[in-house]
Amino acid sequence: MPATNLSSNYKQFIEMAKTGYYPLFFDEWVKTSLTPGQMVSLSMANQKVQTVFSSLERHRTIEKKKTALITMDKISREDFIRSFFKVVEHQVLKEDLKLQ
Repeated sequence: MPATNLSSNYKQFIEMAKTGYYPLFFDEWVKTSLTPGQMVSLSMANQKVQTVFSSLERHRTIEKKKTALITMDKISREDFIRSFFKVVEHQVLKEDLKLQ
């Protein structure tokens, strides 16, 4: 799915993450998920993040979205978090290139 067709909910979480605010994740999740040496390709990251956000869209509040993430198994959640950070990193770098 191209970036222009993403839901506004998805875009809002990406924008918040670009400023360093991650309301869906506990700090512990981030620390354990972002270990060195675990690379994720951008295409796989986009696919994973979009799939998870599709399932999260039915929940209206951040608390319910976070609860849905709590119910994920640890490996899937860590994979999602790594993928989410890869997508955010790509968006930040893409914006930096536009500014040059």
